[in-house]
Amino acid sequence: MEKEKGVFMRKELGEGPQAVLKTLREAREEVKAAADLLRSLAGAGVERGFVIGSGTSFHASLYLQHLLNKLTDFHVTAIPASEFAEWRPAAHARYFIVGYSQSGESSDIVEAFKVAKAAGVKTIAITNTPGSTLTGISDACIVTRAGEEKAVAATKTFDVQLAAALMLAYELCGKSIGELEKAAEAAERVLQAEGEIRALAERYAKTEHAFCLGKDSAYPVALEAALKLKEAAMVHAEGFAAREFLHGPVQLVDESTPVLAFAPSAEAFKGSLKAIERVAQYKAPLILVGPRVGELAGYAAYWAEIRGIEGDAAAIPLVKFAQLFAYHLSVLRGLDPDKPTKLTKVVRY
Repeated sequence: MEKEKGVFMRKELGEGPQAVLKTLREAREEVKAAADLLRSLAGAGVERGFVIGSGTSFHASLYLQHLLNKLTDFHVTAIPASEFAEWRPAAHARYFIVGYSQSGESSDIVEAFKVAKAAGVKTIAITNTPGSTLTGISDACIVTRAGEEKAVAATKTFDVQLAAALMLAYELCGKSIGELEKAAEAAERVLQAEGEIRALAERYAKTEHAFCLGKDSAYPVALEAALKLKEAAMVHAEGFAAREFLHGPVQLVDESTPVLAFAPSAEAFKGSLKAIERVAQYKAPLILVGPRVGELAGYAAYWAEIRGIEGDAAAIPLVKFAQLFAYHLSVLRGLDPDKPTKLTKVVRY
């Protein structure tokens, strides 16, 4: 009998909401220590930094960039860990580095931290692996509580990376972290709609190309959704900031190209209206993921409504839809998302 495909990916994406809550409960002191380090740096005039990561972890870096620049007095730039060596100003004690790595062992980020450490740059690691190389060479470390992740495609570990970003930003700006609990509950509701999401995947099982659009804190979600479609389902998918899509890529849209548009709030959906209108003009099927907005209802081929939360924390249930959709698309296409043929869980050189 043929082995069931995607067992680990499905199990792990289902564990995401509880992993978020576990991280919220157990990582608070680590988050506070990281925030205290940043406050001490600010007191010494160091308020600029870089957030680095690779793949899914780079998308988490973009999310943290959004939060810190929006909610705090820190000014950060997200760059891929593999490009860090080219940013020579980054390796200077006037800056700080926050680095994301699920494993804490990926060659690019370990090397980046070593370069930073040699230059006297203060570093904060966010990883899911206690005792990893990255934890040993960082000045502060937030260990997320997702537990072991066996599938190559990251799901629950991305959820907790987002949670850690929210916890750190909220600690710095004094905002209540109660939103994280709401986000976990909303993600559970997405999982409860699995039957609908599988039916949607059946509709697009033969899709070869797709686009993912995001506005505000959903921009990193759009990038991650596109990555999941590539990794798990072997669909050529690209992610864009919603209105940036109009600056060239919309040329590729037609009635055979599904477009997934993610928004963390009604306001963000309204800010995406021009892109949504143009996509609809060219008859592309639109899958809207976010709070329902009456004036956009006529554009949607399918609306995955996210209820009970709006704002930055809504990224967690938004990406849960993307993970579940990519999983079902993968299995329906006869693939095994646990073991993509050309990928490994940890990239080492």
